Amino acid sequence: MKTVLADNRGRIVLGTKFLDRYGRKFAVVGTPKEIVLIPIAKDPLAELRKLGKEAGIDKYTLAELKKMAREEAEKEAFSRIKDVR
Repeated sequence: MKTVLADNRGRIVLGTKFLDRYGRKFAVVGTPKEIVLIPIAKDPLAELRKLGKEAGIDKYTLAELKKMAREEAEKEAFSRIKDVR
């Protein structure tokens, strides 16, 4: 783990090792306990396509994916209703 300090303008220098590995563009997410930097791909759409192929969802049509998502959401919603009773 590397410790860094912010300068008086709030900037943090990550260093070339991090930039070479993760790129130069990040989403900054603040939580109650930490700040998280999430790398943003140079081509986010290509990255999503790659993730979709790895997950195996590229073999489904958009209509099938919507139906699967709706069914999963209904299962989750109904399971929460059962837990409340």
